[in-house]
Amino acid sequence: MLPDVSLRTVAREDVARLGDWLRDEEVSSKWFGHYACGDPVHRGYDPDRILEATDSEWDRVFRFDPHRFIFSVCDEFGDHVGEAQVLLDDGGGAELSLLIGRKDLWHRGYGTSTVITLLDEVFSHYGLDRAWVNVPEDNEAALGLFTKLGFLQLETRELCRRPDGASLYACILSMDAADFAGSRPRRRDEGSMPVITIAGPPGSGSEVIGADIAKIAGVRFVDAELPEGMCRRLGCSIGELDAFEANCRRWYGRLLNAFQGPWEQHSAYDGLYDGFSFQPLTDRYDYYEPQRHVTRERYVEALAGAVAEVSRAEPAVIHGRGSHLFVPAELPALHVFVSAPAHLRHQRVAAARGLGLDEAARWLKGAERDESAVFKHAIGVDPSDVTQYDLCLNLERLSIDRAAQTVAGVLVSSGMTNRKEGIVSRGS
Repeated sequence: MLPDVSLRTVAREDVARLGDWLRDEEVSSKWFGHYACGDPVHRGYDPDRILEATDSEWDRVFRFDPHRFIFSVCDEFGDHVGEAQVLLDDGGGAELSLLIGRKDLWHRGYGTSTVITLLDEVFSHYGLDRAWVNVPEDNEAALGLFTKLGFLQLETRELCRRPDGASLYACILSMDAADFAGSRPRRRDEGSMPVITIAGPPGSGSEVIGADIAKIAGVRFVDAELPEGMCRRLGCSIGELDAFEANCRRWYGRLLNAFQGPWEQHSAYDGLYDGFSFQPLTDRYDYYEPQRHVTRERYVEALAGAVAEVSRAEPAVIHGRGSHLFVPAELPALHVFVSAPAHLRHQRVAAARGLGLDEAARWLKGAERDESAVFKHAIGVDPSDVTQYDLCLNLERLSIDRAAQTVAGVLVSSGMTNRKEGIVSRGS
């Protein structure tokens, strides 16, 4: 079974770690298409120099380059293990490159999992027709990996000359979107446990029940990963995503969200207010590119993409954010809603936040109003409409532990269990 990997936005500590990896000659020689000819030449940026870059230059490289997308590769524990890049070409395709920098993880499937994840990104998210790689002919492990996944060799070209004068050749291998859709390795068995989404009002304990269901079923619980995946697709930070959602709660914020570009582009904006952050524009500096701005349409598209990515990878329990609306239709799914009486929610919030019951009631009222506004104005639904869900749990009659086991019981009785491991109630 292949290990789980994820792609996330590059952090400065990731680049520092990558620089250390590349100082190892054995590691640097594995970076596709650029090494074995002298000093390591990293693709897209100089790891040592970029660490000293200003925030605007950093963003230009890692967030706002319209042609190159750079990701940090993380293992199943969230630890940084490598880097991956997607470089768009002029023919509707993209060149892929990746490096697993942790030598102790070589030959354990992390490279294969990363390539599959990148192909999903290229074909599903970016909608491209072709992906290709440029692999030095002496990198037998990489050539074997891509051949095993169904890449076909197109040509061989001279890459560079070694210090001794001998030529180093590279193999160009390619895969089309149709070939990937037909031959991609399946991570899920037919008839496997469905994707479970769980939602509930603030203070209901839906996140606790969701985590409990995931433990009972032996599957992954997804919560904070959704906004991270959205930010990766939107090319924005968590703070910018939060700002968009905050705007959904105010009428003038919704007006700003309706614009197709940042406020700075419009004539009413006074550039002097931004004088301290002004940077000279270059041909590649596209901070003010309209399609990078978070709009309602892009927000929904990013949310749908993040949910689809998680859903297709493996059985999972996904919490909140309207995830029940975006699980791909071809996948089996069970959508759960958790309700709880006001006094129980007040008690839960008071205990969690160290508040009195009156303070907890006021906090909940604001949280409910804010959540409803985001759903209504960003997604266009009422989150409390129970007709959207397959199963409703009322915590006035059930404990949290019993609620989680109720969902597990529904899966077992319906035959919707993980064929490989099954679901075992803690009481059995």
